[in-house]
Amino acid sequence: MSATVLVLNANFSPMEVVSWERAVSLLVRDKVRMVQDYAGRVLRSPSVTMPFPAVVMRVKYVPARRKVRLSRRNLLARDAYVCQYCGIRPRRADGRPNLTALTIDHVVPRAAAVRGWVQLPWNGRKVRVTSWENTVTACEHCNYAKAALPLRESGLKLARMPRVPSSIDVAWMSLVSCDIPNEWKQFLPADSPWRDYWDAELVDDPVD
Repeated sequence: MSATVLVLNANFSPMEVVSWERAVSLLVRDKVRMVQDYAGRVLRSPSVTMPFPAVVMRVKYVPARRKVRLSRRNLLARDAYVCQYCGIRPRRADGRPNLTALTIDHVVPRAAAVRGWVQLPWNGRKVRVTSWENTVTACEHCNYAKAALPLRESGLKLARMPRVPSSIDVAWMSLVSCDIPNEWKQFLPADSPWRDYWDAELVDDPVD
C-alpha cells in the first residue's frame, strides 16, 4: 500500500513523488491542492481528519530546473530498463529490473570516433561518443551481436532514437516506486514508457 504522493505541476505534468507528510505540509500551506485521494484511506490527527492524498497539484507553475547526469543507471532509467533493440525488459524475481542483464551500447561505435566525437547517421549531428544521444540500453545478447558494427550493418533497429532526457524524463527518473498506484495512472502521458514502471535516479557511475 503506497504512502507516497504524486505531485503534478500546475499544467498537470508530473513533477515528482513525495512522502505523504510532505504532501500534507504542502496542502496546509496552500502550495498544492488535492486532485486524487486513496479510496478508503484517511489521515487523522487530534483535530483534523482528511482523505489520504494520492495526487496533488501545484497551485502555481514551477519551472523545471533539474538536470540529470549521464551515468549507467540513469541511462537505463531513461530507457525504462528496456533493450532498445529487441524490446526485452529483464526482471528479477521481485519484479524489479535486472540491471546485471542490461548493458550500455554505443550506437555509433567508439572505434568510429574521431578525437572523441562521432556523427549520428539519423540526423548528421556531431556528438561526443559517450553522450545521451549516442548511447542506449541493450541486453547482453544484442550488445554482443552488434559488437563494434555500425547500426546499418548490424541487422538491428532502434526502437527509439537516443535523446537527452526531457523534463518529463527527469521527473520519471527521480521517483522511487517500483509499481505505480492505480490512482496515478490517469495523470501519466499515454505514450510514456513509465506508465507501468518508475524507478529512482541512482548513484552516478561511469557509462564506460
